[in-house]
Amino acid sequence: MAEKNIENLIANGKLAEAFSQFAEFLKLCELERQELAQNKSRYAFMENQVNAATVGSEANIERNRIRMSFQTQLDDFRREVMSVYFDMTDREKIFKSFENRDTIVHEILDLRLRPKQYMREQQMIEGNSSIVYRLLNVDTQRHAIALVLKTGELEGDTKSEILQLADLRHRNVIKLLDQDLNTYPYFVITEYVHGTTLPDAIAKTGPRPAAQAVDWLYQLADALDYLRHKRILHTNMRPSKIYIDDEWQIMISPFDLHRVTTGEHSFNRYLDVCRYGSPELLRQDGRGLDLNAMCASDQYSLGLLGFKMLTGKDLFEGETVYEILESRKKFTKADYRRAKFNQLPKETFDLKISASKNLVGVMQQLLQENPAERYRDLHQLLRALHPFTRADIPRSSPARQSYRRSMAVNKSLIRDFYQAFTAQHTPAQSDFSQLGKQRQSAMLQMAVDVLLDIDEKGDLLKSIAGSNNHSKYQTADFSLFLDVLIATIQKNDPEWTESEAAEWQTIREKALTLLETR
Repeated sequence: MAEKNIENLIANGKLAEAFSQFAEFLKLCELERQELAQNKSRYAFMENQVNAATVGSEANIERNRIRMSFQTQLDDFRREVMSVYFDMTDREKIFKSFENRDTIVHEILDLRLRPKQYMREQQMIEGNSSIVYRLLNVDTQRHAIALVLKTGELEGDTKSEILQLADLRHRNVIKLLDQDLNTYPYFVITEYVHGTTLPDAIAKTGPRPAAQAVDWLYQLADALDYLRHKRILHTNMRPSKIYIDDEWQIMISPFDLHRVTTGEHSFNRYLDVCRYGSPELLRQDGRGLDLNAMCASDQYSLGLLGFKMLTGKDLFEGETVYEILESRKKFTKADYRRAKFNQLPKETFDLKISASKNLVGVMQQLLQENPAERYRDLHQLLRALHPFTRADIPRSSPARQSYRRSMAVNKSLIRDFYQAFTAQHTPAQSDFSQLGKQRQSAMLQMAVDVLLDIDEKGDLLKSIAGSNNHSKYQTADFSLFLDVLIATIQKNDPEWTESEAAEWQTIREKALTLLETR
């Protein structure tokens, strides 16, 4: 197309041809006015409906569609018209320049996401191996995540490993939805987890009850066992890479992206290996174990994660590598080891098949220094954990048992609660964006967890109520919130009695007393 480049024609003294090409360019600009007028008309019509209050949340859907249509028009014009008549700099070369990197990544990413019907919403984080963006699919209105790989070259084996992840189907494994691994910059699209991370959940709700901790450990072990049978080596068993979704289920990513790039560990990753890795993984500097050895290593990591869930603390304490390694040395001593296991909760489970037991025995076997003394494999661990996931806890409070029963009976309990609450408290409807509404379940479950342990977690409740999103609410608002919550649980609990009703009312009164002093 060099013969149509206006700047080249001027530089070569071909003014008549330059004038002609510029006139042709202006004609094409006039044609763009028609599509622009259509988009402007759609936008004006939608705004009139919004002002007349004749549309609700569907206005956001239409706004996103108009936005994508307009962006597509601009991209097509720049590619099909501007690049023909003017000298357009090669964006992929600019990408390698640090100063312009973000701008060019965004331009290329937007261009290649559009045919897939995705729109980039926000950059979330940047790690050593990828840049993470939140996306929105304009057709389904579902969010997703784009991981842009920070590598200039993608080896054939690496590409095959990533494509293998497209076949994974497990409730607790984040799904690969789409990918573009043919052109630099490379990226993959995964499902978006509407929830939080394990460290954030523990920070906001405190140590987890034994019943929930064992559920999470079972889910983690099952996901790892599934990946093992798919011959996928997972090396990210650390809290910051474990997510809790809107149904309060564990989610892990099968991606280990540091291996896609340089293969080098960051210092923070090495700290995590020191804190959450097995002795054999630490001896190998976080790498070099085969699939079977890694599965034995994962058992030790699961024991460390279980300790954090149950106590809210890391088993190996310290902020520096030296402090963590010193803590690990102490754990090899019998007295120190016994003292640490004594910190675990003493809740007992009625396993039906034998006398009541607690989780300490499982934790002790997971945290054996010698891999041969742990469970034979992950499947054997699952068999050991499974009875705990189905057992009653005789000493568990009536309110906690009631909540667990109602959640088991109605998987849409949280949605039903919010519908009932906002029907009686209409101002609350405007407090949640579309994304916020999808996060309601995780948010409420964190709050309920704190309520159920109100005697020990009153400060956490005040922290939640005093956050930016909740500080404007008065005691009367929280009173209605609690009344609707209790009514929703009562409606869904098939074994509701006066005992459950009395304890929930006690929790309500304690919560309101605390909230009055926030």
